[in-house]
Amino acid sequence: MTLIQRILMGAFDIIGYILISRKLLNYESFNKKIYVLCIFSLSLIIAIIGGYVSEQHNFIITTVLMWIVVYYLYRRNAIETTYLHILSIIIVVLVQFLTVALLEIFMEKIEYSFFYGLTSQIISLVMIISISRYLPINLIFHFILKRNKTLKFLVLNLLCLLIAILFYWYADLEGILHNIISMFILFIGIIFVNLVLLKNGLREEYTERQLQIYEKYLPVIDQLINELRKRQHEYDNHIQALKMLTTINTDYESTIKTITRYSEQLAIQSDLGKLIKLNNKVLAGFLYSKQKLAEKLGIDFEIVINDYDFSTRLLDYELVEVIGNLINNAFETEVEKNTVEIILSKNQDMDIIKVKNKHPYLGYEVINSMFRKGFSTKSNKSRGYGLPNLKEIIKKYKGEVSVSNIKYDNENYVVFRVSIKS
Repeated sequence: MTLIQRILMGAFDIIGYILISRKLLNYESFNKKIYVLCIFSLSLIIAIIGGYVSEQHNFIITTVLMWIVVYYLYRRNAIETTYLHILSIIIVVLVQFLTVALLEIFMEKIEYSFFYGLTSQIISLVMIISISRYLPINLIFHFILKRNKTLKFLVLNLLCLLIAILFYWYADLEGILHNIISMFILFIGIIFVNLVLLKNGLREEYTERQLQIYEKYLPVIDQLINELRKRQHEYDNHIQALKMLTTINTDYESTIKTITRYSEQLAIQSDLGKLIKLNNKVLAGFLYSKQKLAEKLGIDFEIVINDYDFSTRLLDYELVEVIGNLINNAFETEVEKNTVEIILSKNQDMDIIKVKNKHPYLGYEVINSMFRKGFSTKSNKSRGYGLPNLKEIIKKYKGEVSVSNIKYDNENYVVFRVSIKS
């Protein structure tokens, strides 16, 4: 191949690789000039090197260069970059191998030439664009970062398959083209087995996380019930006190004022009754634990439940993760005399979660950056992953997250609003 042909072929590889890596990360930021510069410069370097070294060595050099490019583009740590790099290469190479197999089936006989290579690259790029747009492959990377053992086993399995294909490809290209249909059948079989393993592994992952949530928060319901029983005993005493007050006090106006003040004091302590009415007992236990934490931290925490049958399409552990991230974010604002309010409601066919907390005014740029991994408005710079994880969960269910500033009693409050279709 000529230098121009090698540049063109390399550009297809790099474009496909970048599309897959962006989808795996769910990366929305896009600087066209930087991406075009990376694609052109990397294609040129690979094409020049390819004229002097063997394909095996050129593949190794290309792999290293692409790792550096991914690290530069996405600014992730070395381990995450490596996982992303391996997954991207696996998906791109498997798509290209599948394309070659389909060409052999429908075109009967293909050769190692620029024409067939270009045809294969165009078809592969179309398939990669479809994958990046319509398949939720980002969940694979998400679960790997969550240390899912099944996904790591799957990646290792596919990596071994990739190495075997490449070894065969470079050792005997004619042989692989001659036996492409047999290899295609084997390839489909291996992919099917891996998909079954993936499905079972993800099901076990969901079940395990659900059980962890139940084990953690259902026992808290017992504490809530015991607290209510204790309060009930206290209320009985309060009722007796009110009865005696009306009996011994002859001043009508004074009696009314005393009863009103007494009732207001009792109303402040009645929040537990709201929680026990919640249909979702895991959520009730979770909110109770946050209420106890707020008391310990000296935070004024109010729970407003407009829909006691509140439920969403989220799994319980996902719902706890979403609300937990919002509440934790509100508790850790580092403002004096912090006030936090959570509202659970339903608006037509939308389930609404609102968390409002006292906070200095947040500008447009800060709000736009809040859902970027690693970004944090807190002094503890190790944070910054809660809100991006929240956004990924909500996006999976086609929900929306919004952030706004509101003024209340001359104080600025930040409001997070999550809406999910029922």
